[in-house]
Amino acid sequence: MTIVKFLNNKYFYTTVTLFLILLIFEDTTLFRLYDMKKELNEITNQNKVKSVEIKQVKEKTIQLTTNKEALEKFAREHYLMKKKDEVIYVFDNL
Repeated sequence: MTIVKFLNNKYFYTTVTLFLILLIFEDTTLFRLYDMKKELNEITNQNKVKSVEIKQVKEKTIQLTTNKEALEKFAREHYLMKKKDEVIYVFDNL
């Protein structure tokens, strides 16, 4: 008996309708919130990776500005620079 009265209550229908609108039809639905949370986690992981890469680049920059041997090695490897009377052979790895 009380269940039937509860189902005939207009506030019950209003509340159910409001929840349906909020959870399914609005811009911030449960599905959208789940996707946004997943995207936030992916961006946070990318941010951590990028911060590690930035630290490595800063260390390499410091090393190249302070160590002449490292600077020479970098120039030889990346820009194929050479000394006078020196021959460089470049091999393509297939």
